[in-house]
Amino acid sequence: MNLRRLLSVAAFLAVSAAPVLAQTATPAAAPTAPATPAVTAPAKTTPTPVATAPIVKKVNLNTATATELDGLPQIGPARAKAIVDARAKGPFKNWDDFVARKVVPSNAEAAIKDKVTF
Repeated sequence: MNLRRLLSVAAFLAVSAAPVLAQTATPAAAPTAPATPAVTAPAKTTPTPVATAPIVKKVNLNTATATELDGLPQIGPARAKAIVDARAKGPFKNWDDFVARKVVPSNAEAAIKDKVTF
């Protein structure tokens, strides 16, 4: 073993073998605890909350503002403007109509598919 490792092991053993300092005596000014144990109420059991997915409101592609569209994943200000411009020619009927117009690239389409309505 090299010297550094030997010293670190020795320091670890010295720290782990040291007695834990605990306060055993109460100060003279502090009142002493009553001799009888205090009565405690039984602990209430509360059901553990179940982790749920956050409720996300879907964005309507036909009525959303550019700012609301910008909040979607893979959609920035330029793509939000492209969606607004494309729906100016006519509202999107459904997902297939949106995809057929090729408003955004396929990776952005996949990212927003479950987050939009028409």
